[in-house]
Amino acid sequence: MECKRQMPSPPRRNSVAKRDVSVAVVIPTYNEETIIGRTIRNLHSFLPPEVPIIVADGHSKDFTRLIAEKLGAKVILEKGRTVGSGRNEGAAAAGGVDIVWFVDADTFPTQEFYEKMTHLFSSDKRIVGVGCHIMPEDIGLLRKIFFYGLNMIVFFTVKLGRPNIAGSCVAYRKAAFDEIGGFDTETHSAEDMDLTQRISKLGRVLFLYHAIVPTSDRRVHKLGVAGLMQDWTRATIMYLRGQKTTAYYAPR
Repeated sequence: MECKRQMPSPPRRNSVAKRDVSVAVVIPTYNEETIIGRTIRNLHSFLPPEVPIIVADGHSKDFTRLIAEKLGAKVILEKGRTVGSGRNEGAAAAGGVDIVWFVDADTFPTQEFYEKMTHLFSSDKRIVGVGCHIMPEDIGLLRKIFFYGLNMIVFFTVKLGRPNIAGSCVAYRKAAFDEIGGFDTETHSAEDMDLTQRISKLGRVLFLYHAIVPTSDRRVHKLGVAGLMQDWTRATIMYLRGQKTTAYYAPR
């Protein structure tokens, strides 16, 4: 099929201070043509040119892959059918980097988080994971207060040694990630909780509460806060029982 859309041109990357660790960004996607361009452009705005952006696509039926390639990302077609599979295959494509940084297709990391994260990994070899405060955009004051509280709960799970960090924007030391076998590829949700708990046995996992990273509000508007809590609670209970989820009800 011939694409008649005008594809975006790759932006020039800004330069930030180089670190002592090498990083690769992995973005799992499926039918994300409406937002993947914004996500990649945002990363290009502060990442050094040597940091690869890898899009692990789950056989999208839209223009996701074409847009990502046009913007300079390395695109691979994942063989599995879960977000864990996509992240693992993207990490494998990253090769021998020090840090693999997972970013959701609708999440927009900040330069602040990138610089703090790389500094932490550079300065302390015991650190195996670094997450951040995720905040949906344009959700109103009451919902924003709710998500501040939710992020505070995540902060305390880390402090208590039972980290539960969302996979929307989180970085791991790749040697530790590879040692534990990456994400669970059979479950459709709670794979991020499972990984942070397993990797925390190899070293320190940190949560940067004051590093706020925006994400799309689409899940909140689709399901509402009550619907999201129901979905997350269900996934958490199944994880704690050792059960695999077979569906993820919030749009990804």
